[in-house]
Amino acid sequence: MEIVMLGHSAAGKTTYVSLMYALMHTGYGGFSLRAADQGDHQSLIGAAEWILAGRYPPASDQRAVFELVLRHDGADVFPFSWRDYRGGTLSERSDSPQAAQLHADLRSAGGIVIFCDSATLLTDRRAGRDVRTIVSHVQRALDARGDEITPLVIVLTKADLVDLDDEKVTEQLGAPFMPLIEAVARTSHIIGTLVPVACGPRPMNVAVPVLWALRFGIIGRARSLAASVDRSVAAADRAAAGDTLGNRFLSWLNDETPNWRISLRHRQEAEAERARYAPLVAPAERLGELLDGFPGF
Repeated sequence: MEIVMLGHSAAGKTTYVSLMYALMHTGYGGFSLRAADQGDHQSLIGAAEWILAGRYPPASDQRAVFELVLRHDGADVFPFSWRDYRGGTLSERSDSPQAAQLHADLRSAGGIVIFCDSATLLTDRRAGRDVRTIVSHVQRALDARGDEITPLVIVLTKADLVDLDDEKVTEQLGAPFMPLIEAVARTSHIIGTLVPVACGPRPMNVAVPVLWALRFGIIGRARSLAASVDRSVAAADRAAAGDTLGNRFLSWLNDETPNWRISLRHRQEAEAERARYAPLVAPAERLGELLDGFPGF
């Protein structure tokens, strides 16, 4: 699964991925993360230590990809890629290499996470225009996709700097995203949520965006495997129905694969697919419990 993270410069993307990895590496609700590359592990953990001490990394200046693995109860269950785009990509010409790569990644992404600085959104009109630019990019990509399950997370960073108990504040924060939220709500395969996050000495909701994306990524993978099992079983049954003495004789005579062997192969394929499906069930259910308090749209 590939998860694309995007947002304008200073939205907190670089800070988020470092702190998210460090907190998830320690463990959260029976889940943890590990990096496939030891260098990524060390750099992310090191940056998180500075963040927890109140010092923040500079904004990213290039596209970064982290290969990570979700673990559940000490076992690897779901590998995924986390793609972090530098904020300037969103304002580049659509034919620039970086912008073209962004659109390609958005069209094929297993999950999309949008970042916006909530404090800036309340005080700077340009921030609203920036959000509308992001919404346009994402809507265009979603329109070009098929009907596979796609998790979408809108992350309002620096939420500790705004009054989330003020209804007018929450309305103002959500307003620029409403066209996207309303469009997603009309679909059955895109599952979105909006999450206020704080990254710093007192983290808030840091695990939610990544776990939301992974939950529905796992569900989509499990559904795909279940459908594959059904197809393999149906193919095995059809072949078994044609397993006659005549078929065995003619297959031997013509050096062809008899129906009984075809049926056996399909049943073995079904068992292999069940074996890949089974480890996903418990993590998906547990993630549903952890994320129960976060409504979707």
